[in-house]
Amino acid sequence: MKALLLIGGQATRLSPLNKHIAKSLMPLVDREVLNYQVGQLARAGVTQIILAAGHLVDQLAEYVDGYSGGLEFAISLEDEPLGTAGAIGNAAELVDNDRLVVLNADIISDVDITEVIAAHEAGGRPATLVGYSVKDPSRYGLLQVEGNAITGFTEKPEGQLDDEGKHFINAGIYVLEPSVVNSIPTDRKVSIERETFPQLIDLHGALTHFPHERMWEDIGTFESYFRANFALVAGRYTYGDNALWAGREDFALFKDMVYMHDSVELGKGVDLFHRVIAMARSRIGSESRLQNTILLPGAEVGERCQLTDCIIGPGVSVADGTRINKMVMVEGEQNTAFYPDAYDMGIS
Repeated sequence: MKALLLIGGQATRLSPLNKHIAKSLMPLVDREVLNYQVGQLARAGVTQIILAAGHLVDQLAEYVDGYSGGLEFAISLEDEPLGTAGAIGNAAELVDNDRLVVLNADIISDVDITEVIAAHEAGGRPATLVGYSVKDPSRYGLLQVEGNAITGFTEKPEGQLDDEGKHFINAGIYVLEPSVVNSIPTDRKVSIERETFPQLIDLHGALTHFPHERMWEDIGTFESYFRANFALVAGRYTYGDNALWAGREDFALFKDMVYMHDSVELGKGVDLFHRVIAMARSRIGSESRLQNTILLPGAEVGERCQLTDCIIGPGVSVADGTRINKMVMVEGEQNTAFYPDAYDMGIS
């Protein structure tokens, strides 16, 4: 079985970090987003993964060249953005009439792809969508769900919704039969949500729905990227050595949601106060205090610093005595404000 990752373009909402790191290679608790997704797909029996991408493709090629886990990779280039379905149609020759698992590359979740495939086979329909249950649906388009069937789509809802019912959004995970892939136009931009799926519902009456209610995060903004990192750490506390972590031994977890790679260097009197992630080769100087902060690989914090609600990018050196909050620091770029909501993480 084959899978396709919709990596797409520049992820402008992650600017300026996206200028230097491909979206799929963003580090989440010391592993690339792509690493987690590859593991999910491999456990489901996928043997070949197609990367549909058009930005920083050389970085993706380097990842593929260095991969030694037994899967085959191919890269489907997009010279210009083709939309979610257009990217699938563009890769049709690589898919070669196989059933296809599709993942949005900016999603991290603990969805069991094996169970999704089983639901697809039982549903007997040409496409299956994973729906993620949300408490507040006002910011999303919704799936119209009846039992295990999706009968339509609703744009961002207006007015009061039934709070007693469950509201499902498109989780960006699909299983498609070859007929769906081959039906997508290849000469223009095509949206799978607005064109392909509604056409399939018109033809077949419904699509199959697979509900998901555990971990799911979209890393398309700094705020959601921040949440996703801490959601993974929270999952490690909650579920232990689960499939996403895959038996790692290169880190330590401490109270108050502190994660630290075993290569991190700490000065004397460092205070890691509640929700801190220090990734590989990062350093924290003496008497510094960090809270709700992520250090990406190779980041260095000087002495007597106070950082709250921050993301410090790879290779950044924070000067001694710095006091900042709600800031993203990227080497060679201006600092960027962002606004993480600790209560929205579900891990207060």
